[in-house]
Amino acid sequence: MADATTPLLPGPPAKGSSDSHPIFLRACHSPWRWINQSVLTLFRFVISAYLLVVMSFSLKYKLEMEDDHTRWRIPFQFSSVAFILLLLYNLQVTVWTFMHLVLPKELAEDPAECHGHQFRNKVINAFLPPSRTRYGGYNHRFWFSLFYTVSHVFTFMNTIIYWAVLVPAGHGGFEPPKAPHRHPHAPDNSTVAGYDPHKGLFEEGHLKAYSIINLWSITSVIALLEILLFNSIRRQTPIVGHVAGTALASLGKLVTGHAGLFFLDPDLMGDTHGAAFAASFLFVTLAPGIFAYMYGLIAMRESMSAIHETSQ
Repeated sequence: MADATTPLLPGPPAKGSSDSHPIFLRACHSPWRWINQSVLTLFRFVISAYLLVVMSFSLKYKLEMEDDHTRWRIPFQFSSVAFILLLLYNLQVTVWTFMHLVLPKELAEDPAECHGHQFRNKVINAFLPPSRTRYGGYNHRFWFSLFYTVSHVFTFMNTIIYWAVLVPAGHGGFEPPKAPHRHPHAPDNSTVAGYDPHKGLFEEGHLKAYSIINLWSITSVIALLEILLFNSIRRQTPIVGHVAGTALASLGKLVTGHAGLFFLDPDLMGDTHGAAFAASFLFVTLAPGIFAYMYGLIAMRESMSAIHETSQ
């Protein structure tokens, strides 16, 4: 079993590499000594279990909503995409962290062993974080880094768009704060159709309030804890590749055929084509902006953890 009392500590960079540890291993270690491997594994299991519970309740909530569109709209809604990416990331790193705790090194594949033992070793190694020799090339590191970035950037975007745009515009599913623009009834293409505009967030059942708070708020708290406390992944490189990846991923939501956000729906926006174009442009450009915010959080964590290490 790996040392359960210490996090990942810096070491000499490998030959030809600017980092002492691959990104897959950094995802399994907290930079803080007070979050040892056993505690980190426990945290990850709790968060993954919690997200699975949220998924089940939120799916029930979305399936029960009245909407003119087919239920196949749900996978294409931005909130669904952002949540699923965050869930998949957490499930993956939870398995990696647990396996790295109980089996820090890969099992050697001995050709002299029987096929059954060789197959067992391959299955076990598949659940370990990739090593430098197994899927540890530049392409694999870049794609996992991009996956980590997009899953967290989308989570922050989902929260900002909901509370800063949808709720004030009357598309949040409950009585919004007073604003110049209000809908007297639920719009035809709203992602939360069928609500009572005269009721507040906690006046239409626990399921709705639970789903809204978790899908559009708690997920960002989890993403923030992941960046600052639960991994020691360094700032993304190359920056241009990650910015382009997040922007293109955002653009992809505009061509799914379903306007999961009201300001991307030309029928709902009516003759305000300029406003629709501006909203679509801001939606795409929001991703690089949130990436810069995430980049700054990682830089802050690196500086704070470095100071903490030198003070020990």
